[in-house]
Formats: sequence, structure tokens, C-alpha cells
Amino acid sequence: MGTRFFRYVRDPRVPTWRKLVGVLAVLYFLSPVDAIPDFIPVLGWLDDLGVLSAAALFVVREVQRYQPTSEVQAEVLDGLPRDEQGRTRV
Repeated sequence: MGTRFFRYVRDPRVPTWRKLVGVLAVLYFLSPVDAIPDFIPVLGWLDDLGVLSAAALFVVREVQRYQPTSEVQAEVLDGLPRDEQGRTRV
């Protein structure tokens, strides 16, 4: 799952907003401005937990459904730099 996640993040075909969902959820969690303020003991924490859980579920499902193309797989697996035609430059 870890290598597939890094392929997902590095793939230019994946829209940027899909890559940023997890980051935005963490920013919401850390932000002092919430839908329900954190000083309300239980409800304030539950909305943060709900946003983090929904974002984690979304990212896990996206990465599981992700099917890299053969050129993306080859680039990530061997790690060699390539030219425009896909030939290795080493």
C-alpha cells in the first residue's frame, strides 16, 4: 500500500484535489476555526474526527482503485531517469 500511495501521489494524471484531500483534512483538524468549536467537549472533537475519518477512507479507497500505467510503474520501480521516448538516460 505504501509504494502504491507514492505512485498515486507522483502520477500527473491524478487530479491535484484528490491528492490534497488528506492534507486539507489535517489542516481542518489543526485549524482553530471549525464547524463546531473544540471548546464544546465532545461535539467539538467529533466533527474533527469525522473529517479525518472521511478523508482517510477516501484516500485509502482512491489508492486501492488506482491502476498506474506501465510507464509509470516502470519509472517508479526502477527509479532511473528517462528521456521523452521512455529510454533510460543512464
